[in-house]
Amino acid sequence: MNTSINIPSLIQLIISVIDYAFIFFILFFERKEATRRFAWIMILAFLPGVGIILYVLFSGNFFAGNRSMKEINKYVHNLAEPLFDEQRKLLNSPDAQLPPAVSKEFHPLITMNLERGNCPLIATDKPELFASGEDFFEDLCTNLEQAKTSICMEYFIFHKDKIGKRIMDILCRKAKEGIDVKLIYDDFGSILTPTRFFRKLNQCGGRARPFYQIRLGLPLTLNHRNHRKLTVIDSQIAYTGGINIGDEYANRAKHRKLNWRDTVVRLTGDIVYDLQSRFLIDWYSMDAWHRHSKTERKIEKYFPKERFGDIYKKHGGIDLLSHGNIYTQVLNAGPDDEHKGKIEDALIRMIMGAKKRVCIETPYFTPDEQFYTALKIAAYTGVKVDIIIPSEWDKFFMKAASSEFARQALHDGINIYLYPGFIHSKLLVADQKICTVGTTNIDNRSFTLHFEQNVIFYDKGFSQKCQQMFDKDLTVSTAPDTRYYDKKNIFFRAFWSFCKLFSPFM
Repeated sequence: MNTSINIPSLIQLIISVIDYAFIFFILFFERKEATRRFAWIMILAFLPGVGIILYVLFSGNFFAGNRSMKEINKYVHNLAEPLFDEQRKLLNSPDAQLPPAVSKEFHPLITMNLERGNCPLIATDKPELFASGEDFFEDLCTNLEQAKTSICMEYFIFHKDKIGKRIMDILCRKAKEGIDVKLIYDDFGSILTPTRFFRKLNQCGGRARPFYQIRLGLPLTLNHRNHRKLTVIDSQIAYTGGINIGDEYANRAKHRKLNWRDTVVRLTGDIVYDLQSRFLIDWYSMDAWHRHSKTERKIEKYFPKERFGDIYKKHGGIDLLSHGNIYTQVLNAGPDDEHKGKIEDALIRMIMGAKKRVCIETPYFTPDEQFYTALKIAAYTGVKVDIIIPSEWDKFFMKAASSEFARQALHDGINIYLYPGFIHSKLLVADQKICTVGTTNIDNRSFTLHFEQNVIFYDKGFSQKCQQMFDKDLTVSTAPDTRYYDKKNIFFRAFWSFCKLFSPFM
């Protein structure tokens, strides 16, 4: 009697059992939207084994942030808790008083962001918009050259090209002068940049850290990337928006001929302390992660209370945060958060609160079910919904998925416009009264898998400036009708539908 074990059959059996276990979990226990769950079931059913690996890496269910990040987040939250408590009392009192510059209609959104997102209402001075990479890089380099005490930079992509070398040379020179220079670059986003390029900064006295360095032994961080783009100079000036460090963002790349359009905002005032605290959370989380050190022994060294006294003060409150004339909230979200969708929730609330017009710019348009429903209901109830997306794309599969969403949106009364090139701007304006600029795309990856950052501006004047920028883009964009998409070859349409099915994890 042959009792030898058939190893290949045993492996196949084990894979099948695990595969069915994942399918069972998705069917009965996962709480995500039906479209995404169905897509994962299809992958697991048709790609056994491979589907398991993809689910572990890309579902977002197997990562909740590293220990250091949790500890530092908790410490900074406790540091800011007196300010949060003071603002909660003011906002939740029966006779709640908002600053005169903030409309009462935004009270529910401000309260939601404070309660669910730990985002205090905070002021900025005179935010300045940049609609091109050329202008942004010139202003950035000028202010980097003038730095006196510190430079903090955090970018998804940092290329070793003309503008990347120029900025790195400035950072190295400033580090040699004794200025505290810190740089975070996403290890996946900057994968084409040689590591030795960043080591130059370390050799000059500055410090560069990769965000979740890609290692074979730590695969669960592969899909959770730092998509933030942030610079803070001397704790006085901050930049955030859609532009990374690279020639293509200034339309200078030799390998990429897209007509690139993007948006960045420069900020001053109390908001800079809030943005810097976010950078330092990311910085020391990665610093401890790379050193494998015990962060809890060093947190007070990392976050001396007096350094953030201007924002995290015991007697804080809306009335005392008056170092600026425009009120804002900084929303930070990532896969480490218990509530990952705080930025998406804020965007949806802005859409649902609009009465006349909603304007959106996004490079990728593959919204999840709840976001698309908000757009659709707004259009159904008479709100003019205008969305500008690219006519040229950097990823063919995102073009396919976005095209199918755009076709559906046109049928639902949502206006779609195609910008002549690649519009990488992440902008939303509602009724010319409230707006947001940041790093978040209208896709599932930004909503749930990436570390993102958006700033909401509760100011009519600044919102009108953003509206004017949007309308300027609108004048050069084309407005396809439903026939533009419906008349496409059946094979194109089939490919669009296929890509749309898998858009939840593109």
